[in-house]
Amino acid sequence: MLNLPEQPISVSSPPSHSTDQISMEREQIAPALGKVTSGLYIVTARIGDIPLGMVCSFVEQCSFEPPMISIAVAPDRPIVQAFDGHGLFGLHILSSENKGLMKAFVRQDLANPFESHPLVENLFGIPQLEEAWVFLACKVAGKMPTGDHILFFSEIFDGVVQHGTGEAMVRIRSNGFGY
Repeated sequence: MLNLPEQPISVSSPPSHSTDQISMEREQIAPALGKVTSGLYIVTARIGDIPLGMVCSFVEQCSFEPPMISIAVAPDRPIVQAFDGHGLFGLHILSSENKGLMKAFVRQDLANPFESHPLVENLFGIPQLEEAWVFLACKVAGKMPTGDHILFFSEIFDGVVQHGTGEAMVRIRSNGFGY
C-alpha cells in the first residue's frame, strides 16, 4: 500500500528567469522535445462538397471506452471549421509505404491533393483515402485551447485496416519547437 502524505503537497511557481536564461533553456529543450516520437497522419473532412486534408502528427489515443483520440491542430488551419461545424473527420494512419500520399498533402502548391489519390465511398461522407494504411472515422466530442494549438477530443465510431500488414510511419523532429 502506498503511503501518501495527509497534507497536500505545496507546489510553488517555477523560479523567475532572465531573458537570457529562458533563451538558453529553449535552445537546450528544442532538441530534447523533438525526440518525442509521433506518427504521421492525414486528417480529412468536408466543408459542403469541398474535401479538406492535412498532414498532422499531434495525435494520440486517449480513451479505450469509448474509443477516442486527441488531436492538436493550429487554429488557422481550414479543417478547424469542419471540426467546429459538423465535427466529422477521417484519421488516416500512414505506413512507411505511404510516403507519396503524405507528400501530396504536405505540398502547399497543389490545388487539390485529392486529385491523384482515389477515395473510398463510406456511409459518413468523410473523404477516405484508399491508399492509406488505416482509416478511422471520428466525431469531435470536445475541445480546449492548448498554447498555440486547439486540442480536439474525438470519438472513433468506425475504422478499418485497409492494407494488411504495415509499419507505422514515425516522426522524430530535430527541433521540438517547429514542425
